[in-house]
Amino acid sequence: MRAYFADELLLMLPLTDGPGVRLFGEILGIHRGPLALAVTEEADRTDEIVVDLTETRFLAHSVLDILILLAQRLTPPQHLLIRAPAHLNLRAQLAGRGADGLQTLRLQES
Repeated sequence: MRAYFADELLLMLPLTDGPGVRLFGEILGIHRGPLALAVTEEADRTDEIVVDLTETRFLAHSVLDILILLAQRLTPPQHLLIRAPAHLNLRAQLAGRGADGLQTLRLQES
């Protein structure tokens, strides 16, 4: 499984309670590839792919763009569920990119 990834800024692990990944630390543009591989691999197996960012301190705009692109490639009932802390302000960022109405992308802020 490609859901495992680690470097000095980011730790990415598979979720233990379902399909998806949990990310810890700071997610920069250089992390787009490993994240895209993990999400794509999960999309081949399930309808709901979870990207848990609750332990993320920073998310680069280019990474959010990749998540939006991956969600756009899904066909309902498949969807990408992003769990994020409020300090990342993803709801406003998604709206600013026109992705707030995307049927295959859901946001759960805490």
